Amino acid sequence: MKIILISALPRIGKIGDVVEVKNGYAKNFLIPQKKAICFTSTNYKIFEEKKHEFEQENSKNLDSASKAKAKIEGKDILIIQNASDDGRLYGSVNSALIATKINEIAGEKAVSRNQIFLKKAIKEIGVYEATINLHSEVVCNLRLIVTRSESEVDALLKAVAKVNAPEKKSEAKAAIAEEVTSEEIPEEVQSEKPKRAKKQKAESAE
Repeated sequence: MKIILISALPRIGKIGDVVEVKNGYAKNFLIPQKKAICFTSTNYKIFEEKKHEFEQENSKNLDSASKAKAKIEGKDILIIQNASDDGRLYGSVNSALIATKINEIAGEKAVSRNQIFLKKAIKEIGVYEATINLHSEVVCNLRLIVTRSESEVDALLKAVAKVNAPEKKSEAKAAIAEEVTSEEIPEEVQSEKPKRAKKQKAESAE
């Protein structure tokens, strides 16, 4: 469906842009939320007449978005969920739940689920990043901490920091390899390796 934007929208366009979007997105969200109007020659004339009003409204929204960003930027969003012993979540952590948590911190309805973008689906406990498009000109990044209880937060953050530390990655791999070798290979097999190597050298010398 072709629409005229009467509000600036992230990744879509600015006020006055004529864009094509899916019918459902236009009918169920953009038009009811007064973000756009259906494109017709008549509607475009109406838009031109009211363009100044739309721009004033956008300016007000930009100011609100900037204030919301000041309240939530740099905050950790803690999400408590039930999970199995190996960390897999029993429930789901979706954009609607994240928006609710953010609005609780902001103390107002600062964001909706449509303004939240995750780099990957959240299916287990851990630390994740989310991008929040508060306005076409206001974007912020938040850290999501998904855990089973508040008491696990410190341990989870320390574990993530250790894994992400560049100097620790090679050490961790070496430690894992050594542990696997010592635990999974029987002693007698390990002791035979040097003997076999010596025998092979002696045979080649002959």
